[in-house]
Amino acid sequence: MSGMSAVGERGCSGCVGCDATTPWAELAAEMRRIKGANELSYGKLAQRTHYSRSSWERFLNQKQLPTRVAVEEFAAAAGTDPGPLLLRLERSLAHETAARGAARGGVPRGKPALAPAPPTARRARREPGLPGLGRPLGLLAAGALVGGGLVTVLGRLRRGH
Repeated sequence: MSGMSAVGERGCSGCVGCDATTPWAELAAEMRRIKGANELSYGKLAQRTHYSRSSWERFLNQKQLPTRVAVEEFAAAAGTDPGPLLLRLERSLAHETAARGAARGGVPRGKPALAPAPPTARRARREPGLPGLGRPLGLLAAGALVGGGLVTVLGRLRRGH
């Protein structure tokens, strides 16, 4: 039981082809190893990052999956390269998403998931934005237009027009 939470002990919650060690368990174990090697307490991590002691306890004991920012701040606090940890985080996120889908009946055990729809099929379902622009870029352009108009109005009010 050395350091493993109930989540880590039970292993995978239903995705296909996984062994008992999940990517999340591997991420947490590596972060605990780095924490120990650098003699970092939860208090020191809290002082060096934007996360509390209790957040670090949850992240490192598999009670909550850390965010990308938390992993980056952890690596900076420990003076280590964030790349390998971020790769483990991405695998963890993919694994947890697949496990949730399997638990909800989205992907039956033993059956591969379907490949994502090709880009042309996805484009037809896209939410409307400005013509010819994707939604994020369309929203950015719309925001710039509104912001530019606001600057113009405020400038005229300031000059007394």
